[in-house]
Amino acid sequence: MKTSILIFLFLLPALAMAVSVDGWMDIQTGGDSLSPGMGRLDAGGLLKGGNWSLVVHQRFSHEDSTGIVPRILNTYSRTDVDFSIEAGPVSINPDVCWTVDIGDKKPEIVLPGQAGVAYREGFIRPGLFLEVDITENYRLFARGLYWNRDLKQEDGYDLAWTESHINGGLSCETQGLTLTMSGLYHKTSSDFIDYESTWNRFDIALSTKPQSLPANFYVTGDVMYSFYGGTNYLGDDLADRFTSRIRFARMIVPSLAVNTTFESVIDYDGVIRSACTSLESRLVYRFMRSRDITSSVVVFGKLSRSSIRTERAGIFSRVNLFKGLSILLEAEARVTPTSVAGAEPDRKRYVFGPGLEYQFGTTARIWGMVEQERTNLETNQNWWRIRAGLEFYPGTFNF
Repeated sequence: MKTSILIFLFLLPALAMAVSVDGWMDIQTGGDSLSPGMGRLDAGGLLKGGNWSLVVHQRFSHEDSTGIVPRILNTYSRTDVDFSIEAGPVSINPDVCWTVDIGDKKPEIVLPGQAGVAYREGFIRPGLFLEVDITENYRLFARGLYWNRDLKQEDGYDLAWTESHINGGLSCETQGLTLTMSGLYHKTSSDFIDYESTWNRFDIALSTKPQSLPANFYVTGDVMYSFYGGTNYLGDDLADRFTSRIRFARMIVPSLAVNTTFESVIDYDGVIRSACTSLESRLVYRFMRSRDITSSVVVFGKLSRSSIRTERAGIFSRVNLFKGLSILLEAEARVTPTSVAGAEPDRKRYVFGPGLEYQFGTTARIWGMVEQERTNLETNQNWWRIRAGLEFYPGTFNF
């Protein structure tokens, strides 16, 4: 696969007279007494011609799992290759994602049908997206995805686990309103445990972006009704679902902006009940804007209620000291579910700490944070950790 990608990269410049190249890298590392080896590397590149583009993104992530705070992901590598080309009114977008779980201890997956536990070792997922502009206001679209998952039982047998996902529809846009009708079909199968499950969905969605609004005021809203076919893991019919969402964004003054999103999800299967409600808001204040690095304070919060309860609130501040040097300050509080034995159903967590950052113009950014976390598990836990990162963006090169 790597050889074919390299060949493709060399051939692509011949497809257009002008080619631009972009690249980026983001490295994060850190550790504490619970997870001494946390880290993540993101690197990517973009080739872009007149009517085509190729994006390659590589992520390597490592996160230890401990008896105090168990985590799902340990160490994995993920490669995404995304190619798109436009030919008149037709857009074609093939892509592939390849993920490999690395390390001796693989993540565990509970299998359906009381088939026991399997260990995840990765997957490969090719996909294809097609879009056709019929007229100025009408477009057709279709998307196909296929997963070949590498799941193995304790005895080493491969489960031959595959998934197929196909959807497509028609979209119509006029006078700030967009009406979309689409259908989706999903199939999961494993020959080894003789398992097969299918479900389908038909969506009718309406979204709006009002055109006549006051200056610096942005509003979007959408509603969608989904007709489901199929059964859940208990064998019950899937409920139909009504989803509504509205988002407000407003620049109150040039240095102060607010962004708020409200979402409500309601299920119906003979009985109407709330499936999820969430409210998220973010307030951004910028000051000392005449300097090369603008100082800012971000206050954020999110509440959600579904079968579980989650709450999050915090503040993050960047204060420029001299040229590219800034001091960072953060504080965050969370309430999330936990499955740690002996702990309460809801886990309260508080993180706070200072840091430093230096920006080399728009080319690079290096930063470090010293954080303290307090949480209530079996007993109240308190520990320190260090996080640091390097972001690098050399800019665009044209050929």
